[in-house]
Amino acid sequence: MTQRKLSKQQKRRLDQRRLKTSENRPEDDPDAKEENGVVVTHHGRSVLIENARQQLILCAVRQNLGKLVAGDRVCWQAEIESGTGVVTALQPRTSLMTRPGFRGQTRMIAANIDRLIITLGVEPGVHPDAIDRYLVAASQQKLPCLLVINKMDLVDSPELQELILERLAPYPPLIQHDRIQGLLGIHFTSTEDNTGLEALRDDLAGHTSVIVGPSGAGKSSLIKALIPDLSIRVQSLSDATGLGKHTTSNSVLYHLPDQSGQLIDSPGVRQFDPEPMPLHELEQAYPDFFPFLGQCRFDDCTHQHEPQCAIRDAVENDEIAFSRYQSFQRLLASFS
Repeated sequence: MTQRKLSKQQKRRLDQRRLKTSENRPEDDPDAKEENGVVVTHHGRSVLIENARQQLILCAVRQNLGKLVAGDRVCWQAEIESGTGVVTALQPRTSLMTRPGFRGQTRMIAANIDRLIITLGVEPGVHPDAIDRYLVAASQQKLPCLLVINKMDLVDSPELQELILERLAPYPPLIQHDRIQGLLGIHFTSTEDNTGLEALRDDLAGHTSVIVGPSGAGKSSLIKALIPDLSIRVQSLSDATGLGKHTTSNSVLYHLPDQSGQLIDSPGVRQFDPEPMPLHELEQAYPDFFPFLGQCRFDDCTHQHEPQCAIRDAVENDEIAFSRYQSFQRLLASFS
């Protein structure tokens, strides 16, 4: 996603903050105390930290720490005179959601999350391939997922409703509420008439979740519905960074109302791809394959053209959805 260009005044203001931080390094100040904080978002070489008092502080980052992302827990020190700070240490991550970026680089989405919210809109469409790519990425991180079908107010005919239910048919059998990973449930929502929002809030409570989905899925509207004072929060971020209007090119962490959890908004992408993985790991990301694994004639069966393939037999017998088999093969081909 192309990042918004800064005006000369915004660049000068940001450079002045960075200069003050580098000239007055808080780690050299014997009076500076180290505090814990969480990364709310990042802008270039700076990150916005929230401290224990829910104050926002723009901080530089020590070069040896590498890149930080929304949800990272850090140690930082304040520089009193400039009102900024510096991140001195990165605390161990419990999870890190990533996706392949440009030129083979890995782009981080969010850290220390315990739930993935996969959001698709009735428009531009509910596509099993997109669902499966996110489910595979969640499996890589051993994260539980919620599937949200948004913009249900646009379902204006029985034919469209039937089409959506047909495309979603493979997923209800995958739901297991007592698992620590995998699909936990499916929500049907609309921000126009508040359909399904209360049930979604209940499932988000007490968790740090990242909401992902393609551009046009209605993520922004959904987040606004879940966080009524979102515009105030966004303005606070803009004021803290000094960068003017907040952009959506980076992930941003928000608190849900009444401190009931955290929700990390991620930039929309046209197509999400999980990190490449070998065949046996990809098989483990498809729980509907489990009953048939190990039953193929060949141990290294790719389930494409080999004889006596238990997976293909299960597809022919409607024990595995054809759409799931197709997405498996597409992913396998993209990894090679």
